Amino acid sequence: MKDKHKGHPHPPWEEMRQNPCMLCGEVSRLLHQLMREQTERIGINPTYRPFIHFLSEHDGVTQLDLANVTHLAAPTVSVTLQKMEQEGLIMRQTDTKDQRQLLVYITEAGRAIHAKAREQIRKAEEQTLRGISEQDCQKLLSILSQMRKNLIEERGEKADHETD
Repeated sequence: MKDKHKGHPHPPWEEMRQNPCMLCGEVSRLLHQLMREQTERIGINPTYRPFIHFLSEHDGVTQLDLANVTHLAAPTVSVTLQKMEQEGLIMRQTDTKDQRQLLVYITEAGRAIHAKAREQIRKAEEQTLRGISEQDCQKLLSILSQMRKNLIEERGEKADHETD
């Protein structure tokens, strides 16, 4: 990428400013980098963040539910959950209604990690949205939600967890 953009690690600003998808990608990359750094600084594996967040609000779900909500492959979810279980952040138990299913639950240690991560996310959001009015923020949410829906539908997935 450096050769393509004359030694610069980022695409030229003028090009990005005229292309909403490129700009969205750049903002996403920078925000992801900021959140990763903040999360690592407090000792949390950044790959756990979406799992911890979802489980804190929807405890007792299947691995398939987690794969669907994170848009990750089932093997990736399985490996991540194994690591999280070893670290005491989640536990898996057989579903009493369907013995074939394993349900994933967040532990108290996982909830403590979630609280720390939420604080880091709040700080990142505050930094990212500084200088943006509430009205513009709502408009941005609407636009990004539509973009997300378009991309999910393009993948052949249902966008049924838009409020999660």
